[in-house]
Amino acid sequence: MYVPAAALVVIVTADVLLHGPLTHLDHVVHRFDVAHVQGLRALEAETLAAIGQRWVLLCLIVPLAVVARRRTRSWRYPVLSALIVAVLSLLQTLLKSLIPRTYPVGGKDLLFDHGDAYPSGHTLNALVLVWVALEVLVVAFPAMAVRLPPSRRHVIALAAGVVTGIGLTLADYHWFTDVLASWGIGPILLALLIAARPFDREPPDTALL
Repeated sequence: MYVPAAALVVIVTADVLLHGPLTHLDHVVHRFDVAHVQGLRALEAETLAAIGQRWVLLCLIVPLAVVARRRTRSWRYPVLSALIVAVLSLLQTLLKSLIPRTYPVGGKDLLFDHGDAYPSGHTLNALVLVWVALEVLVVAFPAMAVRLPPSRRHVIALAAGVVTGIGLTLADYHWFTDVLASWGIGPILLALLIAARPFDREPPDTALL
């Protein structure tokens, strides 16, 4: 998982810096969006893109973390949720500052001028924070763990990232390579989080402390 995803990020980044064939594809997609993604299609694309909005995901995570806190009598879940959101936000700021890039609006693809399009933060939000929401959900409502085992939660988070990226591209909010880079970065972050197991429930005798 790590090697192919990391290789994807390297290839896409090199292509963006060198204005390679993937960057050419960016402009083909941009022209398609402008010409054909209008009306209901644009609304559908914007709806998919909204999955990666941080505030939308926080509207899910915050109440679930509050319920998890009350059920377990532990601050672990709200604190860890907040920490992951904050670290992800800082990481996005850092990554975007490395290669400043303009957004598709206006049709100009400029590097190291202004902008913070690369990589797509919304796609990273969907990949990581949807997983956080699902992890807190099964703590807040344990009965959901049967329907949402760990492997399914992982798949749903990956699917959310893919769907969000497609929406962002079709809505012309991001260049396709912005999304493609995040499709490499996001699964790595997600795999690291899953390996760290931050939301594993505490044993009953310590959860009530």
